[in-house]
Amino acid sequence: MRAFLKTGYRPAQAEDDAVYIVRMLTNPNISDALRAAVNAALDDGSPETLRYFREVGQYEVGG
Repeated sequence: MRAFLKTGYRPAQAEDDAVYIVRMLTNPNISDALRAAVNAALDDGSPETLRYFREVGQYEVGG
């Protein structure tokens, strides 16, 4: 358990975040600004960026 939390949790969380964010693109009703923000978060791809976008960033996008 300790080893998973130390080495496996972050990559698994980042993968979950990426899937959540990609699924946002399947919504035909999202704004162009949100679509651009989703693509920017995915282009960066770092676990921190994905987590931030999922928890905060998606709500900060105007439009």
